[in-house]
Amino acid sequence: MTRTQLILRILLPLHLTGLILMAGTTIIDYFAFLTINETKSSDLISLTSKFGSLVRTGAIILITTGITMFILSKNLWQQPLFRLKLALAITLVLHGMLVGNRQATRFRTLITQQNTQDLQSLTSTLNRFYVIQLTLFFIIIFVSVSLPRNYPHRP
Repeated sequence: MTRTQLILRILLPLHLTGLILMAGTTIIDYFAFLTINETKSSDLISLTSKFGSLVRTGAIILITTGITMFILSKNLWQQPLFRLKLALAITLVLHGMLVGNRQATRFRTLITQQNTQDLQSLTSTLNRFYVIQLTLFFIIIFVSVSLPRNYPHRP
């Protein structure tokens, strides 16, 4: 086993840890959102406001290890499934930053103010956001598992 192969074997579990941290936190955040929305209680707001830092930590791990593995791997860009996975991951991160952050901040404000009228329209937007995020996670994991055997990260 070469030094590069060893580094790749170390980076892959870290890469997966970042993905699991992001996906797991998104699932927990979604269930917290459903609970808050159902009860119209602001008790969980302080807890859910901390979930963003977990997602960002997972994203940093995922991006850092992904870039490092990309640099160490040969001909990775030539594989269409890798390009698809990369496009999905970029979409996931941008969707979270551009849609999720803004809507979650607005949701926390409306819950705190007990503004139920504006909350109705925001609820469907946030539901759609979470469904899209979780679907993207599922597709990324599915594509990763479905990669051909000559993919450099697979033993």
